[in-house]
Amino acid sequence: MVYVHMFGGRIIHALYKKLLTLYPQRFRERLGESMEQTFRDLYRAHNEQTISRFFVLSIFTETAFGIVREHLFLFKEADIMKNILANPTSAAIISFILAFPIGFLRLVLGSDIEPLVAPIESVLTIDGSQPNALGYTIICGGLLLLPVAFVLNLRPMLNKESPAGNRRLYMLNIIVGSAILLLIIFTWGGLILEEIYCLRGIRCD
Repeated sequence: MVYVHMFGGRIIHALYKKLLTLYPQRFRERLGESMEQTFRDLYRAHNEQTISRFFVLSIFTETAFGIVREHLFLFKEADIMKNILANPTSAAIISFILAFPIGFLRLVLGSDIEPLVAPIESVLTIDGSQPNALGYTIICGGLLLLPVAFVLNLRPMLNKESPAGNRRLYMLNIIVGSAILLLIIFTWGGLILEEIYCLRGIRCD
């Protein structure tokens, strides 16, 4: 049991270290080591009692939003990126690409599509049960990208087209946004319900 717990801790630390590499290089060189050490200290402190999945998820979520924020600061000076994100079609395509990995897994595994289930489980899980390191990376990364994809897709509709403050709705963005919102409800909602059941002692997977 101790070995399994230590092994899980090593995977979490490795995933967090990989996540930090997504920061812009200047930010990573300045604060990367201190952020990694802070995470180790917080994890060790929680580990003395009971490590919470919500604690790990909250740290990963906060870090992911920080990565997006730092990149957006860089993009503020790039007119090309502004034009891409302001274009409704481009924003919808980028959002679809970001949401596709976790959406594809949810569709295949949730619908039990036989020709695809076995290859996916062989690559992303250990003995078809627990996710391996690659599986954890794809699942956590996909979950964190869903809110980002949803916001990026809505961005063109939030821009004012005239001084009067009129905004325009785009059918493609509405369709993509609705699909991403449903995916967020099914994935994040399922995680929250599972945690509530676990806290009440009904079921802990």
